[in-house]
Amino acid sequence: MDIVILLVGLLAAVYGAGLLVDGGSAIAKRYNIPTVVIGSTIVAFGTSMPELAVNISSALEGNTDLALGNVLGSNLFNICAIVGIVCLLAPMTISGECASHDLPMCLIAAIVVGVCGNQIYLDKINYHELFLSDGLVFLCFLILFMRYVYGEAGSSTADHSVALESGLSGGSGGANSGDSEPVPHAMGKAIAFVILGLVGLVLGGEFIVDGASGIAHSMGLSDRVIGLLIVGPGTSFPELMASVAAARRNDVGMVMGNVLGSNILNIFFTLGLTALILPIPLDLALNSVVLINIAVTALLLVYLIFRKDMTLGRGMGALLVLIYGCYIAYSLLQ
Repeated sequence: MDIVILLVGLLAAVYGAGLLVDGGSAIAKRYNIPTVVIGSTIVAFGTSMPELAVNISSALEGNTDLALGNVLGSNLFNICAIVGIVCLLAPMTISGECASHDLPMCLIAAIVVGVCGNQIYLDKINYHELFLSDGLVFLCFLILFMRYVYGEAGSSTADHSVALESGLSGGSGGANSGDSEPVPHAMGKAIAFVILGLVGLVLGGEFIVDGASGIAHSMGLSDRVIGLLIVGPGTSFPELMASVAAARRNDVGMVMGNVLGSNILNIFFTLGLTALILPIPLDLALNSVVLINIAVTALLLVYLIFRKDMTLGRGMGALLVLIYGCYIAYSLLQ
């Protein structure tokens, strides 16, 4: 039965991802918003809903091992497996805004978890938990991030308006250049696609988690391992499907916006809300995952700083997938 639930979840996630990317791209074109903004807001929030649902449910049941393992496992899957797989499919050229704003914020989010959860080492006190005060700090970071995204969307829309006016004043050349652009869906249809896509992804993610967790429990795995290796990647499956669907449309902005936005929201939004409900102990065994998250995100940031063409190629994709594979093997051995 668990296998059937897992397969149903996979089908719902795949179909929902196509609808979500299609509708999100149409909205972006209609309002002249960069798809990276759509990816880091609408798509990222939608694909992060499974993580939020699992964490809130786990916190209410007092199972904080699963809650933290879910987020850390999900973020590592996003940054290693998803970016790695997409790069293996086709090299990605990253925008300057994404490399200079979204990726550093993603790195800050990874560092903040390690700092806030390791009082036992940093403050020399016998605590290694995320408290209510930490949750409030996370939510403050979330507000700053959303303010930046809103400003980026407004700036891009204004720039497009200026360019459009210049094209109109230049005569028929501007009109002709617009004829080659694909006509986006009607707004009602685009919104319906986004809603149906989100529903498909959320339900698919829940079915995937339920089916995979049932199989893992039958194998005798612990909650921490299930959170890291089953629930985390399972709740990230919507991000994977949305990213692959976006990559097939050559929409790099949607891919990176989705991945980085999801990682930021998983920490600042999901963990922030979870910490408001119940303190979340940072199992010291999870510090290895925290450090890998920080190291991989920093690796991407430094790589793009020194890469003039701002491209993540197949070599980087293979390295990221290899890192994730080594992490899986290490976790199973532990």
